[in-house]
Amino acid sequence: MDRDRLNQYLSVNTSNQISEIHLHSELDSTNAEALRLIESGKTGIHLVISDAQSAGKGRRGRTWLSPAGSGLYLSLVYPFSESADKLQALSLVTALSVHHVLLGFGAKGLMLKWPNDILLGDKKISGILLELKRANARSFVVFGIGVNYDFSDQQKLSVDRPVVDLMGILQTKPELELVAAIITGKLLQNILEFLCAGFSNFQLPWNQYDRYISSEIVVQRGGKKLIGQSKGVDETGALVIQSTNGIKRISGGEVLPSLREASEGILS
Repeated sequence: MDRDRLNQYLSVNTSNQISEIHLHSELDSTNAEALRLIESGKTGIHLVISDAQSAGKGRRGRTWLSPAGSGLYLSLVYPFSESADKLQALSLVTALSVHHVLLGFGAKGLMLKWPNDILLGDKKISGILLELKRANARSFVVFGIGVNYDFSDQQKLSVDRPVVDLMGILQTKPELELVAAIITGKLLQNILEFLCAGFSNFQLPWNQYDRYISSEIVVQRGGKKLIGQSKGVDETGALVIQSTNGIKRISGGEVLPSLREASEGILS
């Protein structure tokens, strides 16, 4: 990541909001580095980007394949005074921010998977991991973003689930610094809107691009599964499911796209 090019692409408004930009050739993970910055007493908004990660973090303890030159690995540290239950909706806001930017680059057909994945068909192009951290009497959210940028065929085969990269679906190749700058700016804009007005303004765009809306899905919560038809998200960002026992609103869990993945432990 070239600092001069990144600064060139960052808007004045975005640059003015960021206290410091931290660029690295390799980290264990950008989220881990962001958490260390918080623990060290840093305040304000910080942007952490690494060319590679040796232990990239995904949701539910998964790893995120992060070889050099193949992806965007970015974390944003943001001071946070809201309650922890706002984190779920912020995950959706983050995914919407990245989705909006990738569409703007011409990536057609991208859809959203609740709560924070971006897909082309059933192949993942981007994932989000938010972490709440309290240190030195202050609270922060770390917004972790991974975007598959330019994977080799061999790298794609090494991932245990279907993936796609940005270069495979675009006609022209944007510089990684430009992608990082525009995602950061859009995310900061949407965080502010969310903190001022809540999730309601994001409900319609989410449901417009929800990959599994009106489909039969399985939501896994711990060791149990809820089967029903997805009705999209409500004004809080909760997933609405029509099950055999009526409407359910889910604020945490993982969506499985097919009943074939359901086994024992089903909750209706």
